Amino acid sequence: MPAASDRTKGADIDKTLFLVRHGETEWNASQRMQGRWNSDLNAMGRDQASSHGRLLAGQGLEAVFSSTLDRARQTTEIITRWVDAPVIYDDRIVEWDCGDWSGHLRSEVETRWAEEYAALLADPFNYRGPNCETFPDMFERARPFVDEVLAREERVVAIVSHGMIGKVMASILVGLYGDDTLAIFQPNDAVFRIRLGPDGHEVHHWRGGVGPVEGFTVRDG
Repeated sequence: MPAASDRTKGADIDKTLFLVRHGETEWNASQRMQGRWNSDLNAMGRDQASSHGRLLAGQGLEAVFSSTLDRARQTTEIITRWVDAPVIYDDRIVEWDCGDWSGHLRSEVETRWAEEYAALLADPFNYRGPNCETFPDMFERARPFVDEVLAREERVVAIVSHGMIGKVMASILVGLYGDDTLAIFQPNDAVFRIRLGPDGHEVHHWRGGVGPVEGFTVRDG
């Protein structure tokens, strides 16, 4: 898997990409597994989307790409109150398909599918739960999208997506895979900025509009 510096070095790539996770939803707050299912932004999620919009307002965005799921659409619609840029929706950046676990509380999954959930915890990158995607599956579907975005003429773009597919796209952009991908964490109030150029990449993040701070976010505690 090539590193980002190898991917961009000597190439005609000069891009700034803001990776935005949708605001908090009712299901995020209750620890219910969403996957491809829909749940609306709650009040905190709408505030987070507004914070994202204010942050992105002065960044010179030329395009906004968004997942087609409702929570990403709602976040994008709020962001575009501050950002005057065309919006392109794409099914390839919808969230991880969590299959039979969709719509269930995480605590329910841990007990009803105890053996399968333990296997997921043992190998979260490769294990395939019941009718679920794996991380390699998500890399396969996201990589053509990322390549197309990099090939477009816009130099500054935002991508509004989700927690798991978002870390996959971040990994593709900076050349990570496996455990390094799993280590990336993007809470609902975080925005990543990845700058790509002939000499490699730079990564910074904001949380709640505060930043930029070098690198990706890490889990609290």
